[in-house]
Amino acid sequence: MAMTMGQIIRKLRKERGLTQEELAEQLNMTAQAISRWENETGLPDIAQIVPLASVFGVSTDVLFGIEGTNLTEAAYRIVGEAEAIKVYGERDTYLAAYDRMLDGLKAYPNNLILLNNCVGLGLSLCLPENGWLYSAERADEIAAETERQAKLITTYAKHATDIMRAHQVLLLLYTSRGKFEQAYAEAETFPVRTDFTLYANMARVDDAKGDYASVIEHLRIDNAYALQAFADSAARLGKAYCASGRYGEAIEVYEGWFRVMKALFGENFPPYHDFDSGDGYILLAQAYLAAGDRNNAMQNVEHAVMYDLDRFSLDNLNETDSPFVEQGMTSVDLTSASVKKRLTEKLASAELAPLRDLERFQVLCSKVSVL
Repeated sequence: MAMTMGQIIRKLRKERGLTQEELAEQLNMTAQAISRWENETGLPDIAQIVPLASVFGVSTDVLFGIEGTNLTEAAYRIVGEAEAIKVYGERDTYLAAYDRMLDGLKAYPNNLILLNNCVGLGLSLCLPENGWLYSAERADEIAAETERQAKLITTYAKHATDIMRAHQVLLLLYTSRGKFEQAYAEAETFPVRTDFTLYANMARVDDAKGDYASVIEHLRIDNAYALQAFADSAARLGKAYCASGRYGEAIEVYEGWFRVMKALFGENFPPYHDFDSGDGYILLAQAYLAAGDRNNAMQNVEHAVMYDLDRFSLDNLNETDSPFVEQGMTSVDLTSASVKKRLTEKLASAELAPLRDLERFQVLCSKVSVL
């Protein structure tokens, strides 16, 4: 059954965490008037519709119940339009894509497809550690909106993955803003065991059915995610050791990570700890530099650059074939412009400045410049 305008106003007000008094104040009205609307003993004047829609951040059609809130086809169309706007390395295009999805949410509030995509992009734009994507001038605004959207996902989503991802977003937002008690509370929503995953459990069912082709496929994906989580944890552990001045232990962590990856992939293993940007070779190089070992630091910078250059060459475009890892899970953009930009940024980083006087470093810069 379609909702009445009063029911829609009440729903939108509560979702935005507003009391009747707070909504009334924003509209320069009385709380009694809001109460009459919600109890359907009165309706807003036509002049109040646009301000009301503006406060809620929706289109006026939503207030009249004309637009639905779960139109999958329309939501995917909006996400597709947003994706088409983005150009790697150009932050303004990502902001424009984000704004396109915000506009979509005005027409389809609480649509989970739009919320999930908007939250993911919003998080990238409002966290300082995201490099060129970080939008300092809009970070506070985007963070507040992303927090609101993540909370909506935890309320409306049915899929555990969507809910956990939303809690992860909240944890990252609270941590970046020093709200540590709230961040700990979000951390406590997560399971302790690492086998509470979709693909691990699907494989158990497949195994009982005797469908071993599906067991293999699901466990390949599960192992890919497990490896990515292992790599990310190893990278963060090494960074913590470095931040504590324990450079030898950081080196041991990174070298141990690499031994595992070499066992699975051979010498030409994927060095990324967050799919396409966090380079383990560079982290190890920084640890060696901090320990005063320029030779090993330079060797790992060479590994970092040559890995991408080798993969960019026409003879090495295929992913490493491994029975453990889902193909494409650790892939990176291999266009000439993207590889050149990524490697130029790595070599220009302040952490590698002590190596720039070395001839080996200049040779790497020359190889990258001709891409």
